[in-house]
Amino acid sequence: MEWISRCVNSLYSSSPNAKETCPDDCTALCLPPLKSEPLPAIQSTTTSDCGACTFPCAQHPSVPSQQLGIDQSQPLHNTVPAYAIHLVILTGKSDWPAHIEDEGLAQALIEAIHERRKVWKRTEANRYRSLLNTGDNEQKQQQQQQQQRILVTNASLPSTFSTKRGAFDVHLLPDNVVIANVTSRRAKKLLEFIYNRPNAEPFEVHPSPFDNLLLVCGHARKDKRCGTVGPMLKKALEDAVGMAGVSAEVALVSHLGGHAFAGNLVMYTHQGQRAIWYGRVTPCHCMDIIHQSIVQDRVIQDLLRAVFEVGCSRVLDW
Repeated sequence: MEWISRCVNSLYSSSPNAKETCPDDCTALCLPPLKSEPLPAIQSTTTSDCGACTFPCAQHPSVPSQQLGIDQSQPLHNTVPAYAIHLVILTGKSDWPAHIEDEGLAQALIEAIHERRKVWKRTEANRYRSLLNTGDNEQKQQQQQQQQRILVTNASLPSTFSTKRGAFDVHLLPDNVVIANVTSRRAKKLLEFIYNRPNAEPFEVHPSPFDNLLLVCGHARKDKRCGTVGPMLKKALEDAVGMAGVSAEVALVSHLGGHAFAGNLVMYTHQGQRAIWYGRVTPCHCMDIIHQSIVQDRVIQDLLRAVFEVGCSRVLDW
């Protein structure tokens, strides 16, 4: 609230130099600084039991794993490459083309990222870092090479702040803010703004309305597995969130990687400071996931693909 109050005051200031005197964390003029706080320690649980579900479950739809060819044998740990930030485009739909890099704002952002890949870098304190032990030296080297990677994903959530034609809201993580009125023409300008490049243009920034953001891969045109399982998980997660009484938003998103491990779920908790990646999730897991990973700060090892935190230097030796 202090951020909003300070920004409103600066925007309506009668001073002709209001823009110059605007605080560093001002809405509409500049990106607020990322202020990460120590997070509760993560506890591990090895159970992925289906809670109160009976067997066979009559409450949730079953996932036809064998028919879909979902991988049930490969280890899940460390199946998510390292990344620094995640740009989630709020498109208000879920019928994206098979390759989002061929259309609209996602295409423009991905092209801008590839054009100047070496420019877009964040310090360790301002990006995600993996908490899992990556094992051998080759894996560690690959993680180091990918640690500045930028994820671009379409989401089914609507753009509620953007007012310009053809513009979208972009949810930036780990900053946990929503940048409004982003168009394809301003894709490169957005990256310059996020990375605080010289002469970066201002953007309209809003605090994220989400305490916890749950992203479920449901990219049907990309892969049948996530296209089938994703909508099932979204419904089950929404029901679980309601029953648990926690504050969380659930959305379908485009390709996250690892379709063979459907259903795929990314949980951004603690206002985006922690990212938990799960695979092989079924509707029966959802209540247990909400209870364990949001309420109790635990991760379910049987389903765990990766864990990332902002600026974290510790490693979980599981």
